[in-house]
Amino acid sequence: MSTLAIIFLGLFLFALAALFFVVTQKQRGAISRLLAEEAAILAEERRMFGYLHDLGESISRADNQNAVHRLIVEGAMRVTESSAGALYLLDNEGGSLVARHISDLCPPLVELNEAIMAQARENPSSLLSFVRLQSVRVGVGLVGRVFANEKPELLADLLSEHQLSGPSHPSQEGVTIMIGPMISGNRKLGVLAVVAQAGTRKYSVNDFEVFNSLSEQSAFALANAMAHQEVQAKKQMEAELRSAAEIQKILLPDKDPTVRGFVVSGKNIPARVLSGDYYDFLKLDDNLFGAVIADVSGKGTAAALITAMCRSVLRSNAAPSRAPADVLSAVNRIIFPDVREDMFISMIYLVLDQTTGQITLARAGHPPALLWRKNSGAVESIKTGGLAVGIDKGGVFERVTKDCSFTLEPGDCLLLYTDGVNEATDAKGDEFGEDRIKEVLARLAPQGAPAVVSGLVSEVEEFLSGRRSNDDITLIALQKAP
Repeated sequence: MSTLAIIFLGLFLFALAALFFVVTQKQRGAISRLLAEEAAILAEERRMFGYLHDLGESISRADNQNAVHRLIVEGAMRVTESSAGALYLLDNEGGSLVARHISDLCPPLVELNEAIMAQARENPSSLLSFVRLQSVRVGVGLVGRVFANEKPELLADLLSEHQLSGPSHPSQEGVTIMIGPMISGNRKLGVLAVVAQAGTRKYSVNDFEVFNSLSEQSAFALANAMAHQEVQAKKQMEAELRSAAEIQKILLPDKDPTVRGFVVSGKNIPARVLSGDYYDFLKLDDNLFGAVIADVSGKGTAAALITAMCRSVLRSNAAPSRAPADVLSAVNRIIFPDVREDMFISMIYLVLDQTTGQITLARAGHPPALLWRKNSGAVESIKTGGLAVGIDKGGVFERVTKDCSFTLEPGDCLLLYTDGVNEATDAKGDEFGEDRIKEVLARLAPQGAPAVVSGLVSEVEEFLSGRRSNDDITLIALQKAP
């Protein structure tokens, strides 16, 4: 082989070796980059799994909502390696988004004005306080728009992309942001955002995909946390209502009273846990016996509180020497200042003279008492004048509320009831009505006062055909022994 051929062969082999070296180095570089990317993805996944684990534990521990909100923001920052973050959630009225957690270094994502900028120059901490207290209307500004559009956004520069109008703050300059709606099923919860400060990092397409996945998982977890909190709050409320109901039962008579020469029976059936009705029996002296029945407009806790107040006030004012109308007038004057304008109390208070059988009765806007006469078998309505308690401070009430007196003969039966009886409505929309009450009273009075009370309850239940009554039912039957 000639010398020239040997030289060419050597150069070819050298070039081939150099090319092999270059290719090998590029492959090694590519492999290193792939390994680095794989390690970064694995680290990101570990951060994501750790975040979801912490979030799940927080919900299972029934932590308060503030702790869950903070965990979502801090977890999103940790997973995406961000320097700041914010969470806005829809308020109860659904008209605006409220900041639930904003990290300390988070730049304002809401519109600023000159007044707050001037205040921030004097007191830098005031800016973060303003941002945390500033709500955002749906569809307005960056946060409101992302919520309304239901689309996540990756913004390379918060200010240069004209996402915010008005004056800017230095903390907003050069900021990269990922922001997206938080939606669970058909429920729009709010907006989550993470921020990379200028010069720290820029989000990649993969970062954006991870953020979107994180937002979806966070929304699902947040919806579960909210549902969990609602269930816990409901359980606590139910427990409190049960306790209140037990206390309310203590305030009602635990048994029918013993009244010389008479049989008295009473019953209260709440439409809900708490009742807006009440009845009470009072021993005024050895000869005088008092009974009261009342119905507070509305139901629930407020009505129950008013009934307790009414019972206490009436008991403190009832006395052998005071006529029923005077007692109701005193109750009205005391309770009127504490009753809301949309509430009132209908009442009947009576005093029975056990020796003569005379009843003196005053009616404050309550359904008329019904009196069954044994001799005739007829039912009379005792329609005396009277205004409900809580409507007038005293002058008009005392002019129209008058006493009415009558005497029970042997076997006669007097019935007091609340409008939960006569206004009980069946599936067709028909009311039980006063005529049915009179018919039941006339039919059952010969069997005694307890039969009247239990029989009327049964008749109303049958009339409702298994439907729940919309109002409390309270009854008192008072019968003179034959």
